[in-house]
Amino acid sequence: MTTPVEHHPTSAETSAGVPGLPTQRAGSVSPSGTAPASWPSGTAPPVRTAVPAELRGRTDIPARVVSRIAARAAGEVARVREVRERGPLTFGGHTHATVDGGLALLELEVSVEYPAPLLRMAEEIRRHVGERVRALTGLTVGQIDIDVTGAVPASQEDDTHTTGAAPSSQAGDTDIPGAVPASQEDEG
Repeated sequence: MTTPVEHHPTSAETSAGVPGLPTQRAGSVSPSGTAPASWPSGTAPPVRTAVPAELRGRTDIPARVVSRIAARAAGEVARVREVRERGPLTFGGHTHATVDGGLALLELEVSVEYPAPLLRMAEEIRRHVGERVRALTGLTVGQIDIDVTGAVPASQEDDTHTTGAAPSSQAGDTDIPGAVPASQEDEG
């Protein structure tokens, strides 16, 4: 396999008008970025004016990218445990985005910490996801549907970090069924 090599005409080729090569007009810049031989030494090539952003073209953001941004933003909200994202090994609805022009419609499936005020959680998720998607993509978020698919109990790890107290162990509590606690082994 060969790699194409870009041809940069020499000043002799440009002035000679080699067939098949574009002719260079006076005052233009060659593809190599050098000034043609007709420019006096010490002068700079003419500067092109910048094209306004709205005239440069269009940027399309695929729905899967918007979906991923929305899922990550929902995961940033406090007390949200899991946001189900689409991926090669997941099946079903999960996180879904529809993009039409500059408008995005979102559907999210989330699991939240129990107990949590679900309506307030949904509003907080909508607000945060809408702000993040708007800030990162420039799209207007029209609607965000949220399905709460699970309420996960707060883990003991989270309790120790928030209260600073270690979980208490009561007599008779063990992690292994049928095992005798150490306090009872010493007595008997």
